[in-house]
Amino acid sequence: VCDKRVMIVILGLFYQRQDQILRDEQAVKSGVVNAVNWVKENGFTNVAIEIANEYDHGGFEHDIIKTAEGEVELIRLVKKTVPGLLVSTSGLGHGRMNDLVAKEADFILIHFNGTKVEDIPERINALKKYNKPFVCNEDDKIEGEAVLALQACVENGCSWGFMHKNLNQYQPFEFKGYDDDRKVYDKLKELTGKQD
Repeated sequence: VCDKRVMIVILGLFYQRQDQILRDEQAVKSGVVNAVNWVKENGFTNVAIEIANEYDHGGFEHDIIKTAEGEVELIRLVKKTVPGLLVSTSGLGHGRMNDLVAKEADFILIHFNGTKVEDIPERINALKKYNKPFVCNEDDKIEGEAVLALQACVENGCSWGFMHKNLNQYQPFEFKGYDDDRKVYDKLKELTGKQD
C-alpha cells in the first residue's frame, strides 16, 4: 500500500518507558539487529529507521538509548548490519538535534511539540549546516496553530508531521482522517495540490 502511494514508513524501534523489559545493552543491540534484518529479509525498500522516539526522554533507562553517544553507536550498528537502510533518531519536542547524532544520521528527525510556531524557522535554519533532509514527524499543535506550524516548516524546507494527541496518541485510538482537524487537512491539500 505504501509503495502504491509513494510513501515512506518511519519504523520506530524504541519508545520511552518500554526499554525496561530489555535486560541490558546487548539486548538493545540484538533488538536493533533483529529489526533491521527483518526489514531487509522482507524486501521492504520504503522503510527508514528511527532508533528511538525522543531518545533524550527521561523514560528511557539504558544509556545506549538515552544518550547521544549511544544513539550514534546504534545508528552505526544499523548501517553496518543493513548498508543503505536510512536511519535517524528523534529528540524531544524542542526541535533541536545533538551535533554527534546529526552528523551520523542519514536525515534530521525532529519534533516540534514543545516549540513555539515563531521559533520553528530558527530551529530549522540551525540544522541546515548538516546539509541533510529535515523531517518533522511529530507536532501536537492543532487547528490554527497547527496550520501556522505547517506553513513555517514548508517555507523553511522541512516536512511536518501532524500528531493529534487527543485523538491519535492514547487508547482508544481514533483516526477520522479529514475530520480529525479540517483546518490542518485543508492546508495540507493546499500545499500539496491534492484535491481528494
